[in-house]
Amino acid sequence: MLLLDFINVGYGDAILVRDMDAPFTMLVDCGDVSVGDGGPDSMRISAADYLRREGIRELDLLVLTHLHRDHCGGLENVASAVEIKEFWTNYIPPEAEWGRRLPVPEEFPAGSRCLLQSLNIFLGALETLRARGTRLCLRDERQACFPLTARLLAELHTESGELRSRQEEIWTAALAGTADGRELQELDEFINNTSLRLSLRYEDRRIELPGDMYASCWESHDLPPCDILKLPHHGHKDALSPRLLQMLRPAHTVISVSNTRTDLCPHPEAVGLLRQMGSRVYFTDAVRENGHDTSAHSALRVQISGERGLAFL
Repeated sequence: MLLLDFINVGYGDAILVRDMDAPFTMLVDCGDVSVGDGGPDSMRISAADYLRREGIRELDLLVLTHLHRDHCGGLENVASAVEIKEFWTNYIPPEAEWGRRLPVPEEFPAGSRCLLQSLNIFLGALETLRARGTRLCLRDERQACFPLTARLLAELHTESGELRSRQEEIWTAALAGTADGRELQELDEFINNTSLRLSLRYEDRRIELPGDMYASCWESHDLPPCDILKLPHHGHKDALSPRLLQMLRPAHTVISVSNTRTDLCPHPEAVGLLRQMGSRVYFTDAVRENGHDTSAHSALRVQISGERGLAFL
């Protein structure tokens, strides 16, 4: 039996994947530093606290899709809360830099400051992971398959080698103290498309976990239909296109989103396309959509098994 928990971390991603028969436990992304204020009835919870609540003391694998704070902000807390056997990421700075904290100039644009904060979190977490014996893996292949368990297969995709190379140039300049706000702002504009994109296969089911990758970045591939799509970029308009949807045809779509956003997130056009296709749409937080509040929960749980099929619990 496979369990997927799409954790309600507010605006951010944290997805717990468990093969209960193997057993095998994987976390994809860690949410932000804080879950924020979701209101008096909010059931938001940090990734680290959710792992504790579930009694999880060890992760076989932690995947960080990209270095935006709403995906990596909780990394230090997770690294301190549980033992992690293996860590996948698309960028690893020189080991001598681990544990550093860089200044965050107030005059830099907001996106640039946020990226420097993300880098500081990442550097601190790498030091913790090294001390605890975690195996660190730079995953930059364009496509690779990994048998996670006997029945769970991960297909790992990366898209633009040019973007990843430019990302490394900008991070290297930041560590050397020579990056300016404009370079970091450039990185902020494309870093979503450096996301590691995971396609999970379990029995006859396919699950797409594409980080924040824009539709334009992966719709050029010949993609098979999927049972579950974690909509990238929290349901912003750039997350989905008719072409991408026509290929994936997800039976179920999960949107990791905050109920307090005011910037058309999730975007009505993206949600409308999904529903026109017949996909059932779920939200991690209690968003208000079409005048109705969805239910509050700390996580959306999906169970996949040969006997019961696929069920949202």
